[in-house]
Amino acid sequence: MDYDHAVHSDFLIHWTGKDIDNKYDPDWHKSDKSNTNNNSAVNRAYIDRLQSILRFGLWLTEEGETSIQVGNESKPIPRIPKTCFTELKLSESRRHARLYGRLGIGVKRPYLFNRCGRPLAYYGFGSDAQNDVFLKACAEDLKDKGLLNFFKPMNSGSTLNYDLYGESEWRVLFLQKLLEDELLIDPRDSKNSEVHEYFNSLTYEQQNQLKYLAPLDGWFQVIIYPSLAIKNLAQRNASEKIQTEIQRIKGNPRDHGNRVEGGNWPMEMDLDACRHF
Repeated sequence: MDYDHAVHSDFLIHWTGKDIDNKYDPDWHKSDKSNTNNNSAVNRAYIDRLQSILRFGLWLTEEGETSIQVGNESKPIPRIPKTCFTELKLSESRRHARLYGRLGIGVKRPYLFNRCGRPLAYYGFGSDAQNDVFLKACAEDLKDKGLLNFFKPMNSGSTLNYDLYGESEWRVLFLQKLLEDELLIDPRDSKNSEVHEYFNSLTYEQQNQLKYLAPLDGWFQVIIYPSLAIKNLAQRNASEKIQTEIQRIKGNPRDHGNRVEGGNWPMEMDLDACRHF
């Protein structure tokens, strides 16, 4: 295999910060470059978001009620906490940042494999979706209906443009086993004192959103900053906490990902630089 021309990216990117952009900078995407608007409120909010992810992990949240149409029946999909990633070349980053936020946290695939994560199974369009044999069999036969959260339609609307399929999404779903193995953390559990204190510091709305946390480990590989200004801030003025957390994650010699990757620190780039990859 010629790895210089791999079809799939080696990195899965979790995007966050849509709430920050909506509050402080909703029109950022109207400029051709992300670096033109050096908004101090945006910068501080994204630095805080990065620090909390490095310290406590990625958020697992729940979506609203959903269902799938199988034949003449509408099958409900149980709500279940999840965290999502895209498997795309970095040059596609800007489009996804507009949808989900401009901070990207990249991991290698074993991070998800270790947490029973996988790519989604996308199903068809219109009447074709209703007659999808695999979807129908899973909707009827799966004992754990929560696993239907690994299915997603190819289109977000009535236009056949494959916009959702184009995201190449992977997911980690909440499983009790992951909690027992400490691969996920319950922030409401007071035994996790530091995490519980972090949870109590959140707003009421944020507490309702956050269900579980997925701490980063040695498979953590990439930070994509929203702008060059935020990247510089993270590496200079706000560097102490961020560097301390990266050292904690990457400096654990017992971590399998660190042993495989040699404890290498994550690559750091800004959103505009991703256009070149």
